[in-house]
Amino acid sequence: MKKAITVALFLLTVLAAAFPGAAHASGAAVEAALKTHVLSVRPWSDVELRNLSLDAQPPAGPLRRVVVRKGLPGPTVFSMEYGDGSVVAAKADVVAFEEIVVSTRRLWRDRPVAEDDVSVARAEIGKVPAGAYHDPQEVVGKVMNRSIGPGMAVLSKHLAGSKLVKRGRRVILVAERGGVRIATGGETRENAYVDDAVKVVNLASKKTVTGILVDENTVRVDF
Repeated sequence: MKKAITVALFLLTVLAAAFPGAAHASGAAVEAALKTHVLSVRPWSDVELRNLSLDAQPPAGPLRRVVVRKGLPGPTVFSMEYGDGSVVAAKADVVAFEEIVVSTRRLWRDRPVAEDDVSVARAEIGKVPAGAYHDPQEVVGKVMNRSIGPGMAVLSKHLAGSKLVKRGRRVILVAERGGVRIATGGETRENAYVDDAVKVVNLASKKTVTGILVDENTVRVDF
């Protein structure tokens, strides 16, 4: 019996050495399937799966269903159901990206943006700057109100017509969550353009918070 087990283990070792790409191919297929699923349920332009691990070897049959158990983006747990009824769990760090408009060369103040002045580039979600554009046609033909260097994100505050709100302006602080909306008075503590982050003092609590300047009179804050 021990001899048979030893022979079987030896054969498995030989097969693994003879076909080293088999396990890699399986992992690549799983990664592709999970990526396709994520992009089908989230409005992102691209994702990367890092540190992918499985709790079992997937069977040879077709993958029937993928379920996200928790996460997305960030550390995510998937459940993969196969045609033979088996279930394999997968864990991965999911990094999501959006496309934003960036400058291809230096863009000068008081000059209109030409089509070849801009292109799109990937930006990790959560790091997309406020006021970023996702379609180059949104900026083509508009006039820059300041100069920016090549490879920089083109933001709404860079284009003529952007509203500058000065320090000391009275605004409404708005916070929303789960259908609940709270509004109170505030005052800006610095100059900022619409779509910028801005520091504002809550006139009721006297605490300074940071929010997004939605328009000249409104700042959105989290709570």
